[in-house]
Amino acid sequence: MLGALVQQATHAGLVAEPGFTGKELRWMVQVYDGRFVGVMPLGEGKTGQMFSRSPDLSHPNLMALPKVLGIAQAAHFLADTCGVVALLPALDRDGHAKTDDKSLTDQAKNEDKHLAFMELLRRAGEILPAVHAVYEMLGDPEQLEELRSGLTKQSAKPTDKLSFEVNAEILLNSPDWHDWWREFRRGAFGRGEAEADGGMLDLTTGELITPANTHPKLTKLGVGAIAVGASLIGYDKDAFSSYGLSAGENGAVSEANAAAYRAALDALLSEAPVLGQMKVAAWFDHRKEEGQALIDALVNPSTLPENIQEELDDDTDYADYDYDAVDDTPLQASARQQEAVAKARARKLLTAIRQGEAPDNLTARYFALAISGASGRAMVRDWHTGTLEELAEGVSAWFSDLAIATPSGRNAKRPKFFSLLLYVQRPKSASTGLDDYLRPIRNLQLPFWRAALDPAAFIPFSAIGKVMEAHKAHVVTGKFSEAISSQGAPEEKARIYTRMALLRAYHVRQARAKGEPPMISSLNFAHPSKAYHCGRLMYLLANVQDAQDSDINAGVVQRYYGAASATPALVLGRLTRLSQHHLAKIGRDRPGLAHTLEQEIAQVWTALGVNLPKTLSLEDQTLFALGYYQQLAHNSAQRQERAATKKAEANAQNAISQPTL
Repeated sequence: MLGALVQQATHAGLVAEPGFTGKELRWMVQVYDGRFVGVMPLGEGKTGQMFSRSPDLSHPNLMALPKVLGIAQAAHFLADTCGVVALLPALDRDGHAKTDDKSLTDQAKNEDKHLAFMELLRRAGEILPAVHAVYEMLGDPEQLEELRSGLTKQSAKPTDKLSFEVNAEILLNSPDWHDWWREFRRGAFGRGEAEADGGMLDLTTGELITPANTHPKLTKLGVGAIAVGASLIGYDKDAFSSYGLSAGENGAVSEANAAAYRAALDALLSEAPVLGQMKVAAWFDHRKEEGQALIDALVNPSTLPENIQEELDDDTDYADYDYDAVDDTPLQASARQQEAVAKARARKLLTAIRQGEAPDNLTARYFALAISGASGRAMVRDWHTGTLEELAEGVSAWFSDLAIATPSGRNAKRPKFFSLLLYVQRPKSASTGLDDYLRPIRNLQLPFWRAALDPAAFIPFSAIGKVMEAHKAHVVTGKFSEAISSQGAPEEKARIYTRMALLRAYHVRQARAKGEPPMISSLNFAHPSKAYHCGRLMYLLANVQDAQDSDINAGVVQRYYGAASATPALVLGRLTRLSQHHLAKIGRDRPGLAHTLEQEIAQVWTALGVNLPKTLSLEDQTLFALGYYQQLAHNSAQRQERAATKKAEANAQNAISQPTL
């Protein structure tokens, strides 16, 4: 994994030299002829501008720097926060400096850090005139106050980062300070760039190196990591001193390669999607755009909205496309065209796989790293690598396995990955925080992700148990019938479709492992499970109670669904006998409807045989739920089709009867 990240840093052209890193800045202080002239904002909104080659101090360096400088605190070189560089205080709502204990403590620390920042400028300024100009400007109390005032007027925050432009040249873009910075680090911390004549093998390259004592922290992880960053590799425990080795000798990686894997992973994490409470960083050795389109489709299938084949049609009442018009610059238009081409290629690849065709020249490899933070540590949750063809096969199987027919007669739109987690359990209450809501299901994010990449991976049974708990509650409270009706809210329909899709995917993957035919996405009259047909029968018996071209009778479902799914023989036999009375009444007024209902029920009893199961296991209850839902969707689609046909015939008749002019 580390070797792949080091290669990615080179492939992406990232700065991977120790002591250098990319930094995002919000403000640029402009200095001309040694005088402060203004502050220029960088970036847009809350996002600043990235500078790819900025001076960097690792956490151990920052801990050692006060002793080197003879100052109580440490600071970064050339680029640091407004609180450190300009002594900008935190302000209250009235624009006054905060005076609470924490704010006063932070301000006192920033004053010491400011001294460290100035000392670094002083030393560098002895040989770098542009840096000396910054040192002189900040050393002038009047100009420092002008800088502070300029930042305050533009609502800068003490934590925003800034740097300097001297005589129209941005210091971070100039290479003049690089050699001084390398020499300073070598003298201050006793280590230079990675030595090639060391006595240990680098884990990332196999070369002989002198290992780095410590590794730089990841700064773009978030999702559980503390603000200062998280260590992917650390050696701060006594256990990391086996066989006479200490610190970084236990896992030898050169300082340069440690900087390289950090640079690659930070760049990937800055754009990686958050899936539950982890991030997934994915990269490719080539065909990046095409591969990324596949990864994006796993996260949000609407990024590939065009049909791959009929089976992948979207359901119109479950669509969330954004059709807002976008005015592009020529550069943006070109980027959008490239993205469109990549998506078209990804769709073509999926189509070929779905149709059993062999894709051409798929030598590209993908790498997918699932990672989350645990305070100051980065925890690798999953590591996947394979060919682009294998990735496409995984995406195709994931889409196919999650297919489920809706009451409109079409397949529902595939759910977003995060929706799978959200819809597994009951809806979040207003008083529950998202972290607390996700806590009971956070262990499902990894199995879901692995299943999305690997067609042989199972949907965890624990997820199915939670789906069934939430589904039964949804049904017995009447909310299921309300949501599935024609007036139901799209989000509530999506909740139902997602749960049914997960139940189906569970059984599809079980069948695939056993070499059995998979469960189809719509009603299966020949399904081998009695539990499935018990669910069908439950719907049809409830439908008899209503016997109208409208939604089913929620009262019957609410009263009997839970018991019928657990003990079908006890409940469904009784309901079947009661249905005879209702069918007789319907037959007097609507004999055709009564005949249709009787035929449907008889067909299910033929599939069931003489005896109903006395009890159903939890796994059987998932089949009961699918049988109930798929029968509902089938009947609803038939009603809509009959209504459409009837309307078309009426329109045709009206057209014939209209007199011609």
